[in-house]
Amino acid sequence: MTLVRLAPLALVALLAASCGDKDKSASPATTASTTTSAVTTGPSAVTTGPSGAKPIPALPSSKGNKLLLGTRDLYPLLAGSLSQYVPQQVRGTSVNVIQIAGTDSFWAGRNAGRRILVKLNLKGGKTPVLKAGQQVDFVGHLAKAPASLGAKSEGPLLQKQGAYVIVSVGDLSLH
Repeated sequence: MTLVRLAPLALVALLAASCGDKDKSASPATTASTTTSAVTTGPSAVTTGPSGAKPIPALPSSKGNKLLLGTRDLYPLLAGSLSQYVPQQVRGTSVNVIQIAGTDSFWAGRNAGRRILVKLNLKGGKTPVLKAGQQVDFVGHLAKAPASLGAKSEGPLLQKQGAYVIVSVGDLSLH
């Protein structure tokens, strides 16, 4: 019964994904099979947003830890340059704080290899108390990375990605 109700939604999502995405790396056939997989696997897949076109495999012990670039899963993109996506919106849901990088910045993601630098815009407010392993929700946008942000452990990853996330302190929620 659920599959019957989701089939028209999957078709609409497929059409929307093929019309509006400037990134042609995924063919419609690949997207269709991925959508079918998300529908048939049930609770083990989490969709990336209202379109439901690109599922994110859920971590076995978590329903969260989503990092979205618009409606697209940002995690696969973290291994390369993100410069082409500046200044798009980034939304993190139950994202892990991997490492504190400074008084107003931290690395967020799944692990040391799949992470992105998040810099807080404090707007004269108090710095939130963050610690590694904590989960956060946020809404921000990608910004081009300068030569140095003053964050510890910037290293080659920030240079490779070429972008980081700016989040207003008011748009950050701690778990």
